[in-house]
Amino acid sequence: MRKLGFKLFSTNLQTAPALVKECAEFVATKKDMFMELMVIPDSSDDDFMKIKRQLGDVEVRIHAPYTNFDTGNKEAETQNRKLIAISQKIADIFNSKTIVVHGGYGHGQKYIEETARQFKGFNDKRIVIENIPYYGSEGEALHGNTAAAIAYIMDKSGCGFCFDFSHAICAALSLNMDIQTQLKSLFELKPTVYHLCDGDINKADDLHLHLGDGNYPLKNFLRNYTDENAYITLETGHGVEQHIDLRIKDYEYIKSLSED
Repeated sequence: MRKLGFKLFSTNLQTAPALVKECAEFVATKKDMFMELMVIPDSSDDDFMKIKRQLGDVEVRIHAPYTNFDTGNKEAETQNRKLIAISQKIADIFNSKTIVVHGGYGHGQKYIEETARQFKGFNDKRIVIENIPYYGSEGEALHGNTAAAIAYIMDKSGCGFCFDFSHAICAALSLNMDIQTQLKSLFELKPTVYHLCDGDINKADDLHLHLGDGNYPLKNFLRNYTDENAYITLETGHGVEQHIDLRIKDYEYIKSLSED
């Protein structure tokens, strides 16, 4: 059974308390749902425990911080390990089976090799590397955006894979790659975790649109590039949404695609 997830940030207790409560209540009623929790390092232990109490028995998966995190840079390794250690601690609290981690900055094999070395040093089978766009939101160079790069890091470090559809499309457009070839190659790496949103398939921008608000062929993505046991986080919406209404529409939208 595919499972669908809503994403929360550990700071949402302060920025959107009603959203945390509403997500916890809604997801608890669904056997095919889970939560993905983005770890913000400044959150207190008390905040994490409050979130845990609110979520109760809901399954939680963890996303590690990516701000001030660059595994392509050896000089950043100490800082990277601190952020991974925080994420591992939170993963232990929530009994998370996966920790989603981004790679780093820089284009070229030397950066990919450094990321693979650091991922191996993290020594945690729960870690899954997420494919990312070729360029960041400020135009910065990023690596870990093709199947070849992800496969290399997986092979050298032993980590798993989180397949982000929007990131894959953004990278394909930046690299003048065929989008379907990119998606097929990434799916062949046997991801267990997915990130899904809508967007503009003609632009290399990660828009995080709610489902149905863009032109991504979402039914094609779901049917051809996710397996029957996939965990799919719905990474939709920009800014801090205060209530769950649009997320429920996303859930219902993807359920309708599965039933067609």
